Amino acid sequence: MKLRHVRAVAVLVGVVVALTGAKRSHGGGCDDSSSSSSSSSSTGGTHYDDDDDDYSSSGGVSGGGSSATASAEATQDVRIRSCVYDATRGIVAQVEATNTSSITTYTYEFGVTFKDPSGTLVRTSSSSIPYVSADTTETLDVAAAYVPDAGASTSGVTCVLDDVTRTAV
Repeated sequence: MKLRHVRAVAVLVGVVVALTGAKRSHGGGCDDSSSSSSSSSSTGGTHYDDDDDDYSSSGGVSGGGSSATASAEATQDVRIRSCVYDATRGIVAQVEATNTSSITTYTYEFGVTFKDPSGTLVRTSSSSIPYVSADTTETLDVAAAYVPDAGASTSGVTCVLDDVTRTAV
């Protein structure tokens, strides 16, 4: 089986797992909310945040969170490119994994915590971007269902990246 077929199967499996609400052994997983995902490859792109600090602000994007199992390289390879409210999907984080290795393919696993403009937790999601080839970038949209109160502002939603790990495949 060619690598592109393996990658296509892996992406399909990831989407099925995300949509069916399967949970990982450490308690993460999907809830009944709607989520949408897509994966695309690029050789470059706009870089919005050069540092690895966590922050929350209007339309906040946070990166660099870590856990005991996260490596520094994995944390540097994965970031949230955008965090926005979408009327049809809720709060959407576009997560980007850039494999900086010149020879190894990695699968990246991570969590995303979504908060509404008041800072109230909306959802915590576990996701992965599988089979990121050496020297490539893949993206994944991770969504949390969110319906604001009538007349409420939707600016200021936040997405925080945490528990980033990578596994050589």
